[in-house]
Amino acid sequence: MWKSNRSRAEQQFAAGQKKDETTIKQKEKTQREREERMMRLRDLRLAKEAADQAATGQPEAAAAPAVPEAEGEADTDAGPTAAADESAEEASSRLPKGHPHQS
Repeated sequence: MWKSNRSRAEQQFAAGQKKDETTIKQKEKTQREREERMMRLRDLRLAKEAADQAATGQPEAAAAPAVPEAEGEADTDAGPTAAADESAEEASSRLPKGHPHQS
């Protein structure tokens, strides 16, 4: 009897381990698919932006880096007058909209 109880416990433990492994594999697969979809959508967006810029005839904009600048970096092309010309309403419209805290 002792062996049957022990083997039953081992089987249950092995079943739990197998379930954990399949859950981990499913999560990794989902993450991989999400990353692939994001890369595909980014490539499509960049191709569309490049086509739009080529259609409007703005070659200097096409030479600009496709990666957005960090928030802390200043735009060297615009200079200090661009920030002064911008109204507060325009600046706030570019800020991300957050959800209000609900407690």
